[in-house]
Amino acid sequence: MTTLITENHPEELIEDHEAGAPTAEQFVAEANEALARGDFAQVRHQLRAAFKLSSSDGELALALGHAEMNGGDLNAALVGYTVAVTLLPNLPLAHSSCALALQLLGHSDEAGRAARHALALDPAEIIALKVLARIHLNAGQPDLAQQCCRNILNRHANDTDARRMLEEALVQQTSLPEAALKPAPKAPATIVPDGLKKLEPLLGDYTARTRAWRNLGPEHLLQLLSVGNYEAPIRIEQKPSTPALAPDGFDVPPVDLTMGYGSGDLKHYLACGARSARMLREVLARNNVTLGTGDTMLDWGGAAGRVVRNFADEARRGVNVWGCDVHAPSIEWAKNHLSPPFKFFNSLALPHLPFPDATFKFICGFSVFTHLVVMRDLWLLELRRVLRSDGCLVLTIHDENTWATFRRNGMPHWMPAEMLHLEEMPGELVDIRGSSWEYCYTFFHSEYVRRIWGQYFRIAEIVPNAESYQTAVVLKPLS
Repeated sequence: MTTLITENHPEELIEDHEAGAPTAEQFVAEANEALARGDFAQVRHQLRAAFKLSSSDGELALALGHAEMNGGDLNAALVGYTVAVTLLPNLPLAHSSCALALQLLGHSDEAGRAARHALALDPAEIIALKVLARIHLNAGQPDLAQQCCRNILNRHANDTDARRMLEEALVQQTSLPEAALKPAPKAPATIVPDGLKKLEPLLGDYTARTRAWRNLGPEHLLQLLSVGNYEAPIRIEQKPSTPALAPDGFDVPPVDLTMGYGSGDLKHYLACGARSARMLREVLARNNVTLGTGDTMLDWGGAAGRVVRNFADEARRGVNVWGCDVHAPSIEWAKNHLSPPFKFFNSLALPHLPFPDATFKFICGFSVFTHLVVMRDLWLLELRRVLRSDGCLVLTIHDENTWATFRRNGMPHWMPAEMLHLEEMPGELVDIRGSSWEYCYTFFHSEYVRRIWGQYFRIAEIVPNAESYQTAVVLKPLS
């Protein structure tokens, strides 16, 4: 499912295959059984084990690629497909699967070459045609996209993907000026710095900003923390016709904007937010931080206001209560349903907050650093910049206590197979890297926090299991 990175170098986790151990065929049989019962995590686990024993089996590599794709790890899927292409160079499906993974990862040129190779082997290879259609649409070439879609529909008249892309191509063709339908000349190398300069004015325009990031090419890491369907306009009603009011008097967000809190149970979602707010108030009280009229606080990465909605009393007392997130639909909902008394803005994935130095007396960030695998120190510096000298910052993380909790209660489904049985974290900093932010997980040992984060802040407290299994790190500016 993932690429594993640790700062330490643990001993080899997989022992040599011994006589009498399961065979690759047995692992494959167990994977098929897991597939029949819908246990896709076990399917991936068994296929990985099989491939370790039979790494020259191209069909097995292809199946493993499909399993990793199903699990959402595009990088791991690409590895499997690449091995399959090497072992089965004349199999169109191997090339088209490789093309799909490359296209989803944003490598359009390589994806196009792989798709065309598949079509050279089989002109009717449907996945390759879909990949090329999407590439042409993204490049503003609706006429070429239409050719691919019609080729698919001539053979599969009810293919919904092809019909949807064909409609998109027709809309694109009618909406673009005639000059735009011609192939655009390749942009000069100087477009990158120009693009970077244009990012700042795009603060409030989620769609334009994300497209600008995509056009930066090698800077695709900036998309790691960008979520939501930015290719389509955000469709959220200004107010629901029959609002579902919570006991706090505010509307309840739709389940798809709860970020998994409450597992679809909105009462549980509200209870989670109230519990998090109580924890924050306890932290503030222990650290002698009070919020009064004219003070400003920020819930950084707070989605649709799960926590911030519990600070209505502070807002009524004249505290400026802000929330932000990179997820535009959540912020759009919060603006429409929780403002006033709270204020919201769609934040950047870049380490930048649109406020002057020393704006906030209090900042909290729930489960942001648990997923952050790039620009961590830059974000710490930015949070320090906007924090007042008498302020307080609370961040929740995964640490060694989280690991111990998982060991007692069961490892989560996203834990890589090679780490499932480790009693302790294999390093001071562990990154589990997936294809996008929701598939990335980070662990920081408390000693790492003290040594590295302590360069930027005074570590006031480290509170294990303060937010369910997450540890709260309480930070104050250095004297």
